[in-house]
Amino acid sequence: MATLLEKYDITDATYEERVPEPTLGALATRLVRATVPRRLYQIFHLALPIAVDLAMRGWWRGAGWSLAISAFGAWGLADRWLAESASDNPSRARWVRVARAVAGGLAIVPPIVLLLEAFLNLLGRAPIS
Repeated sequence: MATLLEKYDITDATYEERVPEPTLGALATRLVRATVPRRLYQIFHLALPIAVDLAMRGWWRGAGWSLAISAFGAWGLADRWLAESASDNPSRARWVRVARAVAGGLAIVPPIVLLLEAFLNLLGRAPIS
């Protein structure tokens, strides 16, 4: 009976060529750069009015999620622009990097706050000892 190494031709070289596991930022960047820019515009332009409408009605959780989705679209547009044409216009690239950082923060902070709030609500109120 053949061993596993002989049967599938597994060598030690395959184990040495390890690729680091992608982070969430790397996955999001690859997703944004591979998608059609029209989808990013649609995400940005559809989720932002919904976020404003939900905030005006007082539905803060829905507004937070919509704001995060809209900010992801804005972050994607800025990241895509930087990847494609930042070297053509360095002065504009500086402002787009700032806009990308702000949009990235707006895409991350509301979901973290909302998930933390949901977790604390699941814990309930502990009695004071």
